[in-house]
Amino acid sequence: MADLVLDYALLHQLAGSMRELKAKIKTDVETGSRRAVVTSNGTVVGSGQVGNASVYAALSAFFYACHSPFKDSMELLDKLADNFDGIAKAFFDVDADFGGKVNTARLQAHIGQWQADTKAYEHYLDIKDKNVTFQYYDENGDLKTASIPLWSGPPPPQPGAVPTEIDGTGTVGSNHTTAQLDEDGNIVSETTTVQSGDGLTYTETTNYTYVDTDGNGVPDVVDYTSTITHSDGSTETIEKKTNPDGSYVVTSKTGEGTTTSTVTPTSDGGSHNVTVDTKGETTTTDIVVTGDGTGTKTVVGPDGTDVYTGNPKTGQWTLQSHEDPPAEDDDYYYYNYPV
Repeated sequence: MADLVLDYALLHQLAGSMRELKAKIKTDVETGSRRAVVTSNGTVVGSGQVGNASVYAALSAFFYACHSPFKDSMELLDKLADNFDGIAKAFFDVDADFGGKVNTARLQAHIGQWQADTKAYEHYLDIKDKNVTFQYYDENGDLKTASIPLWSGPPPPQPGAVPTEIDGTGTVGSNHTTAQLDEDGNIVSETTTVQSGDGLTYTETTNYTYVDTDGNGVPDVVDYTSTITHSDGSTETIEKKTNPDGSYVVTSKTGEGTTTSTVTPTSDGGSHNVTVDTKGETTTTDIVVTGDGTGTKTVVGPDGTDVYTGNPKTGQWTLQSHEDPPAEDDDYYYYNYPV
């Protein structure tokens, strides 16, 4: 099956061109309803300027007759431009989200490498002038004292300043990520801005909260709040909060409403997830680990029941079966899908 390739930049440009075309014919459409004759620059002319009353009357009738179909075409241009623009922005947002996550992972990897390099350099500074002293007997039986330096060879390079920003690798538009770190080197905030190069912009800012639940000085729970501004100007807020029992709640708020997912980890490494969407419909997802790197996922929702097998760690699943929901007049429906 061939891959579907969409040039969302071209669709966005086509939408703009259609709106420009609508603006150009708008004057003709509005004046045509009054039987006026207009020039290419929108100037209304009289019969004296045309020079012939019959020709002017014919032109006036032509403009009047064209009014209705041109008005209809303006409405169609609006709808087509909106469709093109909507598709362009939807696909751009998906690409921008993916590109932003790649950029964030690259920056986090750079920060992790910087932290490792810093520890290595600090270790070098700590031992570079230190020696291990030992005693031995030489070939004559005399006791001797000698020393060996703890560090030999060239020193490791100085790590320099911590990296706090990175650019994407795309050749079109721009993709830029910045981060702020706390004194322990944890990322507390990061912002990614993706631009298409022709007017589309996607921005995502995430603030992190670290919790040390076992008191060993190392954070083992990371919560966050992400604010996304899509290319159409709409915003979305995604928040993750972890409960003391280890379960956590992910809340997504958009202009359409709020979606809430409550995830409870299970002892086998799986999870039980209950999601309530903006329409109030509930979907439950149960992941059961059945072996080394294998498991099953069962999803029960308004569209029925789907059972998958796959790898819980990588999130790769293959659909094994689907069962439609019971009919609404079935007693089983009212028992399992209460209103």
